[in-house]
Amino acid sequence: MSNAYYPILLDLQNRSCVIVGGGRVAERKAASLLEAGARVKLIAPEITPRLEAWVKDGTVSLRRERYRAGLPELGEARLVFAATDRSEVNEQVKHEAEQLGKLFNSADDQNAGGFIVPAVVRRGRLTVAVSTSGASPALAAALKRKLEEVFPAAYEPYVELLNDLRMAVQELVPDTQTRQEMFRGMLAWPLLAVLEPAPREAAGLKVRLLERLRSDPSPAEVQRAGDWLRRQLQERGSGGQDEWMEDHRSNPSDKPGNDT
Repeated sequence: MSNAYYPILLDLQNRSCVIVGGGRVAERKAASLLEAGARVKLIAPEITPRLEAWVKDGTVSLRRERYRAGLPELGEARLVFAATDRSEVNEQVKHEAEQLGKLFNSADDQNAGGFIVPAVVRRGRLTVAVSTSGASPALAAALKRKLEEVFPAAYEPYVELLNDLRMAVQELVPDTQTRQEMFRGMLAWPLLAVLEPAPREAAGLKVRLLERLRSDPSPAEVQRAGDWLRRQLQERGSGGQDEWMEDHRSNPSDKPGNDT
């Protein structure tokens, strides 16, 4: 019977994570940890050229020697990864990590560790992860590629904009039920369609939408703002993208509540 894993997102910002090994697998592990803001420490006598470059510029740190029990790096780590090409070494790392109460992952045996790493699509604050619980890493990679198409790059400014608007509504609207109604209304906005061809317009949209919500923080204004956005899309479609963006930037006179 397969393991039923518990999915979790860890905050590794400025947390120490140790990788035993210096090959391509260790390089991939290091890259994903750096994306999460972790402090990556390597233990290996030899490492890839890319890892060497990261060591040289201080992106990661390195203990340039073979793994042996008792090194202080493991005791300081939040996560421990064994990524060598020697199964007996990976097993020794596992034994020590478990004795220290550390979360451990083995590159050569998914079932040997306390956690597995899913395939991940990142779009700013949006993180979409998929895993087959170790059954087929190739399938997980294929699903990741499909998810990259489902969630294009425009999701990064889209999610960031939704967060800014949510924070404003939380400040302006004391009633929880009203806030939730407004949040649901915002999800019906065609924001993603607006941002996909012009992601740099996010800052301008943020200013404009915040003006509207601060003028009238209500579900009715959320609905009017959605109608306004839909009209912007229609105008862009009929007048061309460049013309629409220029008009959008140069017409601050379109005051909140006046959608004509």
